[in-house]
Parts: sequence; structure tokens; C-alpha cells
Amino acid sequence: MVETIVLFLTENSVVLGSVGAVCGTAAIIWGIVKAPFKRDKPVALDPQTIAQIKPTKAKDGPTLTITEFIRIRRELKAEIEAELATAPDEEKEQLRARIAELERQIADPEPALADAKARIADLETRLERLGNEIGGDRLAEARAALEKGDYSVADDLFAEVEARTEMEVQNAARAAFGRGEIAEAEVRWGEAAEHYAKAARLEPGVNTCHKAADFAWRSGKFAAALQWGEDALKLARADDDPIQLALMLDRSATYKQWSGDYSAAAPNFHEALEMRRRVLGDRHYDVASSLNNLAALLQNTGRFEDAEPLFREALEIGREVLDDRHPNVATQLNNLAILLQATGRFEEAEPLYREALEIGREV
Repeated sequence: MVETIVLFLTENSVVLGSVGAVCGTAAIIWGIVKAPFKRDKPVALDPQTIAQIKPTKAKDGPTLTITEFIRIRRELKAEIEAELATAPDEEKEQLRARIAELERQIADPEPALADAKARIADLETRLERLGNEIGGDRLAEARAALEKGDYSVADDLFAEVEARTEMEVQNAARAAFGRGEIAEAEVRWGEAAEHYAKAARLEPGVNTCHKAADFAWRSGKFAAALQWGEDALKLARADDDPIQLALMLDRSATYKQWSGDYSAAAPNFHEALEMRRRVLGDRHYDVASSLNNLAALLQNTGRFEDAEPLFREALEIGREVLDDRHPNVATQLNNLAILLQATGRFEEAEPLYREALEIGREV
């Protein structure tokens, strides 16, 4: 650029007409060359202006002061004290314990403040890891609030992420359960067991755990079936549904019986029977089912005298509520006949076997 201007001056020196013009133009050149390297002269600031400048945040963690920390703890204590005044008696002990903890922190704030700063730093790190889901503006808002000891914004953000994640997990669990149903329909028991187990892990529920147990057993994964059966039973005990609980007691006991653990199975069978009698009455087919299961367990342990009346009661209920020619009645006839045969009472067993055979041929 400088060479171009010099060439211009040389070729047009006559036209410009004076040395002054040349010198003026040269001054312009010097200004152009010097401009990129020009530095502004420092401006002196008065003390009041300096005091108004906001300091840059240090890199060594949250800047919450002891004064601010104590103020926040006192405000929280006042809120809990107001809650204590109207709380039910069963909640007051817990509220008093919380107040005592706040009083301890106020009396000796330095260790509590150190814990608070460490907690805030950890929360900031966790929020930053969720930055893509939260967004920069809201992340900055939460961080600024945390620096002042205000956890509310961060709590709202975590709650939002948690809710979205839970929905994603629920959708994944439902998809896995659906794949389990498809595999079950196509008699692919091993795959069904895997899908139902995944659904139960993602979203534990009585039905998902029950399905996982059922198909784990069908697939030969007996230990897994026992565990899923226990999980289903625990969840059923937490629900207010005695019919469902009776079913899970029955299924858990069945897995234990099949694995040879009769002593563990017996209490569950007894409890299921008692619950069904209480809720459904004595003449319901589910009661007959429980009677039959418990009788079979007693028979397997050699307690034939205890088992026989249960088999007979189950048969009576079956005839009454189903029909004399129902396939389940044929099964009950067969079960009682097996017990009579095992005890050497062949003449009593034979007509039961014959009736069961007739029903089978007929239906």
C-alpha cells in the first residue's frame, strides 16, 4: 500500500504543486502505517469507580460467605419452626431433630460451610454434565443461584431431567415387555425370558417380575426364576391387593417346590390358601387351586393323611363351581387317585382314574 502511494506522489508531484502538499501526504502515510500499533493512554479511575467494578469469580470454588450461610440457615430454621407449630404429633420429633441440626450448624458454621461449598461444587459439576439437556442459560441461572446458597433452581432442573429419563426408561421397559410377549407368542421361551427380565429390571412391577420368573423357569434358569418370584412377591406385599398377593404367594411357593425346597414353599402355600378363603369365600375355584397345591406339597413330603382331605375338598369345589365334566375336575380326580394308589387303596383309586379318563375322552 505504501509503495502505491509513493508512486502516486512521484508521478503527480507537478500537479500537486508544492512541497507542503507532498509533506502533508507523507504525514497521512505515517498515520496509516502507525495506526495498527497505536495504544490508548491509560485512564486513571477514581476510588468510587474502582469499588463499583464487579470482581471476577475465583476458580477455587463457591464464594458463599459465613454471614450469608448463617442467614440462610436461620431462615430455614424459622420455616421449620413454623411448620412444627401445626404439624401432627407423629411428625414433630423429626422436625425438632432438623431444627437441632440447623442450630448446630449456626453455632459452628465453618465445618458446615465447608460441607456446603463442597456440595455446591459437586452440584455444579453434575449440572455441567447435563448441559446439553439443560441449556446454557438455565445452567448459568442455576450456577448463580447455587453460589448464593439457593438450591431451588438446580433442584427444578434435576427434577426435569429425572422426569424425562424416567419416561425414557418406562418406554424402554414397555418395548422390552412387548418383545417378550411376541417371543412368548412364538414359543421362543429363552428370548421371552430375556426380554421380560429386561423389562423387570427397567421398571420393576408385579406383572413384569412374575413374567420374568415364569419364563426364566421355562428356559431352565431356575435360580433366576426363584429370585424374580421373590421380587414379585415383595412388590405384591407392598400393594393393597390381596388377590394379587395370593397369586404371587402361590407362584413363589411353586418355584420353591419345583426346586425341592419344600420347607420354604409350605408357608407360602398356607398363607395363599388362608388369604383366598378370607377374601373369596370357601367355595371359590381359586381356593380349590390353593387346596390342591398345598395337598400336592404334603403328598411329596410323605404326609398323605394331611394331604387327602385337601384333595377331596378341592374336588368337591371343582364339581360344584365348574361342572362334573370339566377338564380341571378330571385333573383333581387324577390327583386324588394318585394319593390313594400311593397308600395302597387301589379299589378306591380305580373309579377315580376311570372317571378322569372318561372326562378326558369326552372333552
